[in-house]
Amino acid sequence: MSVYTPSPTQRDFMLGKSYVRVLAGPVGGGKSVTCVHELVRLACGQAPNAAGVRKTRAVIVRNTADQLALTTRKTVFEWLPPGAAGVWKSVEKTFILKGDLPDGTRVESEWLFIALDTPDDVRKALSLETTFLWGNECRELHPDVVDGLLGRLNRYPSAKDGGPTRSCAIFDTNMPDEETWWWDKMENPPSNWAIFKQPPAILRKAAWIDIFGENAITIQTMQGPLTIDPDEPLLDKDGNEWLVHPEADNIKALNPNYYPNLIPGKTEDWLRVYLRSEYGRSLSGTPVYEKSFTADFHIAKDTLRPIPGEAYPIVIGIDFGRTPAAVFKQRDPRGRILTLGEVTAENMGVETFIRTKLNPYISSRFQGCTFVCAPDPAGFAKTQLNEMTLVDALKQAGFKCVRPPTNDPERRIQAVERLLLMQIEGKAMYLIDPSCEMLIKGFRYGYRYKMRKNGDLEDRPEKNQYSHIHDANQYADSVIDMGVRGIAMQSGKRTVEKVRYAY
Repeated sequence: MSVYTPSPTQRDFMLGKSYVRVLAGPVGGGKSVTCVHELVRLACGQAPNAAGVRKTRAVIVRNTADQLALTTRKTVFEWLPPGAAGVWKSVEKTFILKGDLPDGTRVESEWLFIALDTPDDVRKALSLETTFLWGNECRELHPDVVDGLLGRLNRYPSAKDGGPTRSCAIFDTNMPDEETWWWDKMENPPSNWAIFKQPPAILRKAAWIDIFGENAITIQTMQGPLTIDPDEPLLDKDGNEWLVHPEADNIKALNPNYYPNLIPGKTEDWLRVYLRSEYGRSLSGTPVYEKSFTADFHIAKDTLRPIPGEAYPIVIGIDFGRTPAAVFKQRDPRGRILTLGEVTAENMGVETFIRTKLNPYISSRFQGCTFVCAPDPAGFAKTQLNEMTLVDALKQAGFKCVRPPTNDPERRIQAVERLLLMQIEGKAMYLIDPSCEMLIKGFRYGYRYKMRKNGDLEDRPEKNQYSHIHDANQYADSVIDMGVRGIAMQSGKRTVEKVRYAY
């Protein structure tokens, strides 16, 4: 008899209290199995009626009949075989889970399997009265169908049987593409949704070594040992080096050759979705730092702490305009470039931004630190209305300012890429605090070259919600890349102070 033991991510998913829960991650991660056991757990949690029966109804949907029969239903029956765990009604495509519980009550849960091939299938699904919904491989389900199905919950059992104790929806999926409906729901979930992302199944070699060291690791799986050796990485189609993640969900239940055999010949785009637990690339463009930024290498695992004092000033990159943004960066004693935080705003002038956003953030995180601002070079120009510049507003607020060496987007991007590609003792020299959500989203997918109708990419990055924070980041990195502390521009004087960093 098989025993199901959830991983930490799967356990958090099952114990979540939200009305809608989504479990997303790599192939082989045990997502469907987790949903089967969650339906059983939910059915057992229904309060019994007067006859001592715990009655519930679940609708299980997939976008095609073949997928429903060959994958979804097969997974259910592997764990809940008809006859032993319940009754399968093939004509109605309904499985009735039945079982006696130790307290003397009885579970009776109808599970209706519905494919969504045709409008008739959709109409049938949208006419049901249900307790639970399971959307298998939900990224393939149409948003209108999902919204309609969510409207059929809380309808069973009837009031005479006590009504539903808990009614909810669960979904599992491989990662959807960027800028799709499901991407938006996962990145900006409604208040009654919860998203659970599984760890990646593979890591880049450098990131693997950063976490687990340079020695080989052997995992005892249910089907034999799996040895992961950083000296023997697996190569994808483009020659990138990968290693299996020893802490991937469900890895001990898989054949040791499962993930190693999936990597050779695959493109990085394929690996991103099916093994790396990352969103698929949007068809609307290509990330600017696609070849230089790696999330599991450049994003710090823990919060980065600033170093107070004058020896290691914090560089604040600032982008002006009505959507101002700022990033806070510091080079530490080891020579690493730490991106410590970010501040963004909408429809706000620079003085209001400084007073209501920048200064409060500094007070909350950077006590005892020294600063130098690296603002948009355009901010040094005087306005037509008066002799003030945007940089003057920063200086009046007490900030020392340095003019970035260029406002050419290509050269600014090159400065960031140079720093991204540098390493110290095999580890990333460029680390980003996980709190920098907008900056990270821009690195991952949002800051991009837009695609023209003929399939070519634009020469300059698209202006969107991610471009402002990335402009600010480039101004700061351009100054750091110069290797100077700053050019003071107070009282009309200019001085250059060279900084020597210990490596």
